[in-house]
Amino acid sequence: MFTRSRLMKFCTSVLIKLRMDEEKANDTSDILIEADLMGHSTHGVRLLPLYIKDIEAGNMVVTGQEEMIKDTGGCLTIDGKNLPGIWLTKKALSLSTERAKLYGTSTTLIKNSHHNGALAAYMLPIVNKGFVPIIKCSVPSSATVAPFGGTKALLTPDPMALAFPTNNEPVIIDISASITTNNMIADKISKNEFFDFNCLLTSEGVPTNDPKEVFEKNGTVMPVGGLEYGHKGFGLALGIEALSQGLSGSGRSKKPKSMNLSIFVQVIDPDAFAGLKAFKDEMSFLYQECISNPPIDINNKVRMPGQQALFKRIKSINEGINLSQETVSALKDISKKFNIIL
Repeated sequence: MFTRSRLMKFCTSVLIKLRMDEEKANDTSDILIEADLMGHSTHGVRLLPLYIKDIEAGNMVVTGQEEMIKDTGGCLTIDGKNLPGIWLTKKALSLSTERAKLYGTSTTLIKNSHHNGALAAYMLPIVNKGFVPIIKCSVPSSATVAPFGGTKALLTPDPMALAFPTNNEPVIIDISASITTNNMIADKISKNEFFDFNCLLTSEGVPTNDPKEVFEKNGTVMPVGGLEYGHKGFGLALGIEALSQGLSGSGRSKKPKSMNLSIFVQVIDPDAFAGLKAFKDEMSFLYQECISNPPIDINNKVRMPGQQALFKRIKSINEGINLSQETVSALKDISKKFNIIL
């Protein structure tokens, strides 16, 4: 088990040793660890070795500032200059939250960002202030998902997150337009495991649960809905790519090579509409109606999105963060490489 402070000290020390600005190192470590606290281990500190690799290869810029391309007040467009995506996303959320207080809603687009981790990990600080944050991402330099009915990878899993406050705990929705994600596939491969069900396709379009089919044999990831209703996930992916790549002006036509995210960040202030109290009252009523819905299985009651993650977060803070053997081994290797105590 690892404490949050122990992992923060280790991760920030490693990133700073790689000459990353201190603020960027702190923000990056914070979100990676927050993902592990919430149980999103595929997007937690197991990504640190990948980030180190990209820093050493020059694919992640570790110092400097982003460029503001356009600022109309409620709408902002930023060139991330391949800086740490977590730092850029946190900055965009902060900017949009301040602007939402003025305009009711504010949207920030980021192009040329490095990877930004688990989207759910950003939500709590914003939603706890009474705002509604939304993040949607796509990677124009990557492709693992075919359009519904196709066999050639064109899209990415295209994640999105949305959170909203209630009179009790917030609801945190974190989903993707595909059944599984690239990081989950990589995690399965590292553990020499198969998926429990067919969520992938071979290069010929045959359903499979073998993660190596995607990364080693030109297979693809099924969109949400699978073989029967994958048009739903395909449509969702197109919408996310339109909002992230289209609005930022940085998409697949530019043919970027290395890790390169396009990110849509939006923050809504309920007080600009019917009011925060009215919002919380309505969503609290809906929350209660959902969790009190008669379950199919009496031992498996209805849970709200993010409810389990919030439970895991509290448990991890109290009892420590449990990392996989593969992740611990990778961190030990990093510890030896940089002579930094884990």
